[in-house]
Amino acid sequence: MEKGFALVAEGGGQRGIFTAGVLDHFLDEDFNPFDIGCGVSAGAQNLLAYFLGQPGYARRAIAELTGRPDFLVPYRWLTAQSILDLDGYFETSVRDPEFRLPYQRLSRLQRQKLLQFVVTDKETLEALYLEPDETTVLDYMKASSAIPFLYRAGVPFGDRLLIDGGVSDPLPVKHVYDQGARKVVLIRTVPMPSGENPAAPDPDDESLWRQRLLQVRRLSGKSLKLPVKVLDMLACHEAALNRATAFICNPPEDLDLFVIAPQKTLKSQVFGSRSPALLEDYRSGIEAGRTTLVRLRQGQQVVREPVEGTVEV
Repeated sequence: MEKGFALVAEGGGQRGIFTAGVLDHFLDEDFNPFDIGCGVSAGAQNLLAYFLGQPGYARRAIAELTGRPDFLVPYRWLTAQSILDLDGYFETSVRDPEFRLPYQRLSRLQRQKLLQFVVTDKETLEALYLEPDETTVLDYMKASSAIPFLYRAGVPFGDRLLIDGGVSDPLPVKHVYDQGARKVVLIRTVPMPSGENPAAPDPDDESLWRQRLLQVRRLSGKSLKLPVKVLDMLACHEAALNRATAFICNPPEDLDLFVIAPQKTLKSQVFGSRSPALLEDYRSGIEAGRTTLVRLRQGQQVVREPVEGTVEV
């Protein structure tokens, strides 16, 4: 089967509620022509709900599960526990009927389409693109979301240890292009960069783990050195982000790329957002999805100015 139309979703923690709004509008309009779905961290979780046809699920998971007081507990950094309770988060989707997804559909789905989650090998910092089924989906989602230092353990995968896919490939547009996709919809959770150097990292593009690394670096002073692996992760992420942004801003001639992005910084934070901010960003996502869907159905071509949160490049 030719896999020419791809959907790519960036991570961003609770800012992924913007993506949830976009995809919920797509589901409401019965729109899923995509052959490939490739997601990172919160983007992977959004794509899973979308490809399984579960409108409203990602919005509820972000607004309710990540807002629980025991999900993010900073003082756990002083213990052997992880600051982020990813284990409890994903177990809820199996144990709690209100958040249970039909994982049994994944094997059939993967025969019809291709759904991939981006993860990073903690040792080599290599990007891996895993294809979940009903037996592996929870581990793969957890791995894609395992922010270094906030989720201590990483996720075992054979003889590898996996961490957040945003370290190695935060915007896997080139990956799906290399797989044969020539029409791609990318959903971002930060505004597209602008100015003379569009490939430069945007301050809003700092994932939570990156912000933490920078904070540790500032607090360490001259007397303390960060571990080499920490610096390697930071350098890997920044290099990958630069490469991806350059590819997106200057795509190959045979690639039709539609970028859905907020026109200004979302009200939501990576974590710790207030409910009104989440609701506003969700509604912004719905509107961006509506605008994009009109353009996609009309077959409009290259437009470089953002319109209602959407830009085609």
